[in-house]
Amino acid sequence: MREIRLFVSVLFLLILTVSFIGFSKTEDEEQETSTVAAQATAPAEHEVVSTVREFLKAIEGGDYDRAIELGTPNEFKREGLVKTNEAFDFNNAEITEAYVGNENAAVLTNSIPAPTATMQFGHSLVKSGDRWLIRDVDMLPNNDS
Repeated sequence: MREIRLFVSVLFLLILTVSFIGFSKTEDEEQETSTVAAQATAPAEHEVVSTVREFLKAIEGGDYDRAIELGTPNEFKREGLVKTNEAFDFNNAEITEAYVGNENAAVLTNSIPAPTATMQFGHSLVKSGDRWLIRDVDMLPNNDS
């Protein structure tokens, strides 16, 4: 079951990635220019990014009730979050990529160290009313190898 969820998550990310590949060289250059100009007035981060950031901070800080609130109903259990917090050092966790659709999103972290391994985390989110909830979290192979 976990392998199917990972496959679906990876497939979802690939589909989203393919939809972003259509930029031409001229569009890339124009985008670079507007990115530099916009850096002085950078907009607030997207809600999916702030939701995952808050989720990771809640786990790191031991606020498991808040982490559970940020997930879909019955997705996260306190015991699992405690074990995850004990196993990984979320202190320097950063968001590296976010893919946002109308109703679904995927957010990836940098590599997060643990005593025996280093893993990236992939967060799958779903739009619920006017907010985003974390539907699933998968550990992904470390891309820093």
